[in-house]
Amino acid sequence: MYFRMIRNDQKKNKLVSAAACIFMAVSAAFIALTVLLAGSLLGSIDALMKEAKTCDFLQMHAGELDAEALRAFAASRPDVEDMLIGSFLNIENSTITLNGRSLADSTQDNGLCIQNENFDHLLGTDNELLHPGPGRVYVPVCYKSEYDLEAGQTMEIGSTALVIEGFLRDSQMNSMMASSKRFLVNPEDYDRLEGQGSPEYLIEFLIKDGYDIDAFATAYTDAGLPSNGPTITAPLIRLMNALSDGMMILVIFLAGIVILAISLICIRYIVLTGMEKDRKEAGMLKALGLGGKDVRKICLLKYELLSFAGGMIGAIAALIISKPLSMQMRELYGAAGGNAWTLVFSLAGIVLTEAIVLMSIKRNLKKNDNLSAVQVISERENHHGKKKDSFIWIGAVTAAAIFLILVPVNLSSTISSEKFVSYMGVGQSRIRMDIRQCEDIAGISKGLTEKIKNDKRVDKYSLMQTGSFRAVLKDGSNVNLLTEMGDHEAFPLQYIEGASPKKAGEIALSKLNSEELGCAVGDGILLQRKGKEEAYTVCGIYSDITNGGKTAKIFGDAETLTAEDIPLMWSIIYVSLKEEGDTEAFTEEYRTYCSEYGNSVKISDIARYMEGTYGQTIKRIRNAAILSFAVSCLIIFIVIVLFVRLMIWQEKSDISLKKALGISSSHIRREYLKRSFIYIVGGLALGILLGVFLGQQIAGMMLASLGAAGFRFILDWRLAFVLVPFTAFAVALLAVRTGSREVASLNIRCGV
Repeated sequence: MYFRMIRNDQKKNKLVSAAACIFMAVSAAFIALTVLLAGSLLGSIDALMKEAKTCDFLQMHAGELDAEALRAFAASRPDVEDMLIGSFLNIENSTITLNGRSLADSTQDNGLCIQNENFDHLLGTDNELLHPGPGRVYVPVCYKSEYDLEAGQTMEIGSTALVIEGFLRDSQMNSMMASSKRFLVNPEDYDRLEGQGSPEYLIEFLIKDGYDIDAFATAYTDAGLPSNGPTITAPLIRLMNALSDGMMILVIFLAGIVILAISLICIRYIVLTGMEKDRKEAGMLKALGLGGKDVRKICLLKYELLSFAGGMIGAIAALIISKPLSMQMRELYGAAGGNAWTLVFSLAGIVLTEAIVLMSIKRNLKKNDNLSAVQVISERENHHGKKKDSFIWIGAVTAAAIFLILVPVNLSSTISSEKFVSYMGVGQSRIRMDIRQCEDIAGISKGLTEKIKNDKRVDKYSLMQTGSFRAVLKDGSNVNLLTEMGDHEAFPLQYIEGASPKKAGEIALSKLNSEELGCAVGDGILLQRKGKEEAYTVCGIYSDITNGGKTAKIFGDAETLTAEDIPLMWSIIYVSLKEEGDTEAFTEEYRTYCSEYGNSVKISDIARYMEGTYGQTIKRIRNAAILSFAVSCLIIFIVIVLFVRLMIWQEKSDISLKKALGISSSHIRREYLKRSFIYIVGGLALGILLGVFLGQQIAGMMLASLGAAGFRFILDWRLAFVLVPFTAFAVALLAVRTGSREVASLNIRCGV
């Protein structure tokens, strides 16, 4: 009997039942999608790193190398499981073409390598160990879609052509946030092409379980071993691999929480709408002797069936949507391990979501338990408060939907902006010149700065030289600080606390370094320079998401420095021009001038540099923004339709009376449009404020873990204040017009 009553009710209220099922499905889909994508990403990365035997500590080095000293150091360390010295032939980007497309504008350091023996393996698309034949090459899989490549096409290095045999997964350099990319060739081809590039070394260590990688890194530096290049550890490798897709997943998770909250509100009003329409039926059942709990049981059973259907639809939708969203993950990292557990946790997320929804429904249904049959049938309940409440919730849901759209939109516009470099530990400039992996970094840097100084197109420039210093903290402990020396006022940062170092004896720390070292503004640090200790005072704390977020800055005239003054690892020259239109010609001229240095000098337009470094991340967040935009507009439409229909049923007696007095349905519908207008506009305004300020706080928490504290949105006003609000406003008005059609279904006798 119960199921027959439920079936008849659903036939009579198809739209309401469908709406409830949709909200349950969307809530379940977003939560399940978050679990599926997170499980897929982390599982894929861990599976790839395990299969490839990724190193725990990597030191890149350009220059002479004493292999015996490295082997002796490894043998003396109880924490070292294995060691290798890999080769990397750095090739000038302008000499490389992939299927006819030049890599001259690439922001990556591209080079050749051969397969390693014991660990750090380069794997194929099926995670198989690769061994290319003579004249063949395996290309990084991240270039496959970027350059539209297929197996069988040609890669050219100068006048040498190699056939692309396939694509490789590099567990250490898959991410575009890793500054280097390895192409795998046969040992014969490596030897043949060695004269066309500059050799570098990848000094890699596997650390035994239970030992501290940071302690090993400090011991390596203290031993004075080769360190002319960046240092990378396994946690940083995992972080770089996870970051681009991880931010998209965080946005989807946030969307899922907001949608669940909206769904609870909407389903509450769906329940209230159903209760309004079925008051007489409920009264009849009570008059026939059924208790309040029995009536509630019938209603709850209906929503339990809808919840089951919604959960199933949500699960299927999550599986379907996750395929295209995880396509890039699968291409970069392969299949995830532990898929069964990911599915189990996804189902658990769906069950939890539906349980929360059903508990909310049960609470709402209890409101009619104590009403008598006469009270229910007579409909003498005062709805005035409910009417006002419904209008307020229209505004609240509109605000939540706008917030849901603006967070990923604003995050995308921020990371896309040239101003985002301020979170990379540098001030905003137009052009960036990197001098790395060469014997005479100081000499090349001075030659370039002399030329730039005399260039009339240059507005201002700044040379920054970076090295590693041994620091002694106030508690007597030692740590190595990656320290940048130069004039930090030329392109100033926005400091979280304090200010930049303006004189000798001042040091600024990145946010993560200040937290790890326990140093605040005003604290003292001793730096070991030229064999003696020099006292420094912390003058400022800044954001930095480069080099693992752990850097420092000291004042100095970088143009007069020598290799004896600072153990140079790299130099960077920042340049701004008087006329922005000169940027392309300027960069091309200086690339030609620096061609004699090979790949040691890399010159980039900051906009291109940002696109090359964060392009994948931006693309993922944009995908999340598009998905949020579509879902939010759908939510606004369905919610407002439901709320307007509820209000019409609550006011059916008044509407019938108006019709009896000769007022037309179209006039009554216009009244609902006018009454909704102020709440929709208010919701839009509140949503924009929340999206800008609260969204900024949430995005800031995401980036703070990477060192980007003090985060501020860089807004695209055309999106944030024009396109998004006006689209949502149009959808909301359309929803009011659609929902108000219910007025026509009420006849003059209804409720009189």
